[in-house]
Amino acid sequence: MHWLKRLKASNMNPLGPDFSNAPMVKFSLSGKELSFLCPRHEMSGPFSKCSDAVINIYDDNIYSRWAKSKTGMSIDIIDTGWKFWDRPFGEGAIGYVTLDARLQRRDPHYRVIDSLLNSDDMKCWLITYTNNIWGYVNRELVANPERQARPVDPERDFWRYPKTHEEISTTNINGIDWFNYVVDRPYDAKRHLWHTPISEDHELAFSFNASALGRNYYKDDHDLDGAVERTVHEFIENVHIKLD
Repeated sequence: MHWLKRLKASNMNPLGPDFSNAPMVKFSLSGKELSFLCPRHEMSGPFSKCSDAVINIYDDNIYSRWAKSKTGMSIDIIDTGWKFWDRPFGEGAIGYVTLDARLQRRDPHYRVIDSLLNSDDMKCWLITYTNNIWGYVNRELVANPERQARPVDPERDFWRYPKTHEEISTTNINGIDWFNYVVDRPYDAKRHLWHTPISEDHELAFSFNASALGRNYYKDDHDLDGAVERTVHEFIENVHIKLD
């Protein structure tokens, strides 16, 4: 089936990764089972996967603490990426998307919320999370304009990220409650983020970061953005989690 799709590859129908022949990656997370299809790594950078298929999520020593926010900590599960092709054979990559999957833990001292399993608390957690990352970058631009080659223009330079509960979408796929949103800057490629809680203090975060190759990300002569969106959804549709 994938070779048929490859024959139809074009600028308006870029070919992404092949999930039909992708191996299943599995992790045991203290009684919870995570599995997902992971197509062959296609980026020039190294493929990275947590060496331990069995992870004790309650061992705080395995995590890297978030230095700036003090609200949580995380451990990388997998780093990979895939290209999008505009021709059936040979060279022709017009863009790519990278995936950074992490297990994230709420800091034991961060008690602003009660439980990530509560939908409103999970959204509060994510609003704090995005503000501590992209909101921080925006604030640094304003505080240090001398570091920029040109005057800071919020309409052009500021990251856009969710600031209210309504800006975070929720959906259930394969029995998994997902919280997802997009982060971007005007005219730049999107970052698709999908989160799901697996305990009162732990969540899984999948960050998909897209980019164009040799062209602008948004252009009338290609549909890279649509291909990325379809790939993100195909990946999420192949994630399975068994809770204890």
